[in-house]
Amino acid sequence: MIVTAVILAAGLSTRFPGNKLVTEVELDSIRAPLIHHTIRKFIESRVFDSIVVVVGHEKEKVIDAVDFDSVAFVVNRRYEEGMSSSVKAGVAAVMPYSDIVAIHPGDLPFIKPTTLRNLILVASTLRSSGDFVVIPRYVRTGKGGHPLVVSKGLLRYVLEIGEETRGLKGFLRRFGNYIVYMPTEDVGILADVDTPQDLARMTLTK
Repeated sequence: MIVTAVILAAGLSTRFPGNKLVTEVELDSIRAPLIHHTIRKFIESRVFDSIVVVVGHEKEKVIDAVDFDSVAFVVNRRYEEGMSSSVKAGVAAVMPYSDIVAIHPGDLPFIKPTTLRNLILVASTLRSSGDFVVIPRYVRTGKGGHPLVVSKGLLRYVLEIGEETRGLKGFLRRFGNYIVYMPTEDVGILADVDTPQDLARMTLTK
């Protein structure tokens, strides 16, 4: 069984001064670019056989900010079309060899490695029963977060998403019967960084 992470790091960061993914942040007593922290969580979880980062906007800066030899990169030349294009670029690259794929935005660095391990454990137990989408759900609000963990049989339908159908939200509406929610107290599944205020708020609570 091959478990792959697709981390989306191609966006324009329109609500952040400069490229938020290469902004240095201190987290877990480590000072490094934001995208570094996100990838680090996936590596520390020790459940991913492959980690692929989708780059586009300022791709050289993002690649230079990633100090992990085990990470592969996919270039999305259509990144200006929106996140859906990055999801499709990443999934298309890993489909041929992956049994389970976790899709995660690069600007959610606060997720805990234990949460990622638990998600993959749930996905592994479901694999023998058919296709699935596992989503972490924050217990205090009931809101679903990231990453989305998708079985191999549904990956081809991820390639059909588009911004006009609200990207992965449209995919989840279409395959709602396949969704399994995993309850968690990890607010990091929801804590994306869109603005400097988001970043300040989350780093203060950690």
